[in-house]
Amino acid sequence: MKKLLLALCLLASPIVSAQAAETTGVLVSIAPLHSLVQGVMGKTGEADLLLSGYASPHDYQLKPSQVRAMQKANFVFYIGGGLETFLAKSFDTLPPHVRKISMSSKARLEILENREGGAWEAHDHSAHGHEGENEDDHKAEGHKEEAAHKEHDHHDHHDDEHAETDDHHFWLSPSNAKAMVKAIVQELARVYPENKSIYKENAKALIASISATDQKIAKDLESIKDVPYIVFHDAYQYFEKHYALTAVGSILLEPDEAPSVGRIQEIRGKLKETKAACIFQEPQFSDKLVKTVLEGTEARNGTLDPIGADIEPGPNHYIKTLENLAKNLKGCLSHTG
Repeated sequence: MKKLLLALCLLASPIVSAQAAETTGVLVSIAPLHSLVQGVMGKTGEADLLLSGYASPHDYQLKPSQVRAMQKANFVFYIGGGLETFLAKSFDTLPPHVRKISMSSKARLEILENREGGAWEAHDHSAHGHEGENEDDHKAEGHKEEAAHKEHDHHDHHDDEHAETDDHHFWLSPSNAKAMVKAIVQELARVYPENKSIYKENAKALIASISATDQKIAKDLESIKDVPYIVFHDAYQYFEKHYALTAVGSILLEPDEAPSVGRIQEIRGKLKETKAACIFQEPQFSDKLVKTVLEGTEARNGTLDPIGADIEPGPNHYIKTLENLAKNLKGCLSHTG
């Protein structure tokens, strides 16, 4: 009898696998989002990344081969809100069958407004406390998932019309990342409904991994959350708020803007006023401005990267990007030498 049951199980396994369709024609703009999309797709297919390495979404230009690939794609997943300006012209020429999936439109996100000026007011930690999630929360959200996405078909929680006023680096909030994962499941399942159960299982495992990493990072950063610091450009607001950190300014609001003498003086004043321990540069951009601000001060120099340029693309990329941000922040801000 046991042998018969074993034989039936072995026969059933390939049948389940055969029901999964290959997920094809998936293009994704930046590596952190690509990681979430690939995590949901799992072994059903391979998503292609448009922007890799140290290229910046602020000034990237698509290659002719990438434009051709977009013409044949089933999906183009992107952040939206004007972050990937390099996509706009190509989007106008895409065939109707290509689904353009903007996370700022499709996912139920917490969206923050852009901050004005380079020197911000100090954070109120009582308002920015870290909020953990447990498995019961995830299960409760799961029951509402279908209804929520049906509602989105008629009225998006957030859309691209606020591109000029909103901060679109929202993937750096683990809570937003989990919302994006749920939206990705729904979008992939629209074209591949036979894979929906697989996508949902992959999403459940990915969300659990993000939650575990989130809790670990919150604990690791507890000792340095009151230490002031300055960043190269204002890309980390979501990470700062989520972990109640004390960033006090940015040299630039956007990396492609030309800093004025007044801005440099303002940041140097903020550095002196707050006794900021570190100024963080980004690997995609020249460090000349950071060195100019640092000159004659006791502040240290660190590196932060919001898109994980030196991390191998794939399902683990997003987790490692968060871990690297936490590691580099703590490494500089806890330095006592």
